[in-house]
Amino acid sequence: MKLRFVILAAIMTCASTQAALADRIDGTWCSPDGKSVSVDGPRVTTSHGNAVDANYNRHHIDYTIPAGEPDEGDQFRADQLNDNQIMVVLFGAGGEPKGEAEIWTQCKPVS
Repeated sequence: MKLRFVILAAIMTCASTQAALADRIDGTWCSPDGKSVSVDGPRVTTSHGNAVDANYNRHHIDYTIPAGEPDEGDQFRADQLNDNQIMVVLFGAGGEPKGEAEIWTQCKPVS
């Protein structure tokens, strides 16, 4: 499990280095299975319509998934890879990643 976490941390570090090439993470992002998140600065709206405050910088967000949603209490973290992709990882209460990283895309691609 520790090796998987180290590999994931390395991937996220590389992704955050590439993120500097993208304009900003703001926008609406869609997962391969139909979830979405809308980012407007530190204000995020989840797939379930809940508005939450996130830790935000131009190329990264993270927030605690609100009560009443699947995975409530887990940490949602996203790093921008480029103008049209983010890498999303959920972390449990113990700080361990829950599953594999997912690549989400802009719901309406930026040209």
